Amino acid sequence: METIEVGNHCKITVIEDIPCLKIKWIGLPPSNEFREGCNTALELMRKHSITKVLTDNTEAKVFAVEDQKWLNEEWLPQAQAIGYRCSAVLLPNDPFITFAVKNIMAKRDPKKFISKFFNDEREATDWLKQI
Repeated sequence: METIEVGNHCKITVIEDIPCLKIKWIGLPPSNEFREGCNTALELMRKHSITKVLTDNTEAKVFAVEDQKWLNEEWLPQAQAIGYRCSAVLLPNDPFITFAVKNIMAKRDPKKFISKFFNDEREATDWLKQI
């Protein structure tokens, strides 16, 4: 299992038996670290032919609006071009972060992208295995 830490706010693990990436966000990364984490995930998706991601936001803070926009407008098309099509998202108990995460995901085309929200990691990984 390959794991890469990007700064102090992002940890990315390749989960081979699903297969998927697990991206864990911790706190509020500065913009450059957020984008480096996303681009590192993109490279791992390409390297391992991964199309599914488990995003763990249970310890995250709300990302900057410009980073949210960059994620959907610049990063996502690149990820979809290499096959990214499915995301399980672990939500925190914080209603503001939950709202922000759902807002980011709502901008994605449901014909091209499947996502589901979870509070339990086992349920999320079980769903990713089946989809």
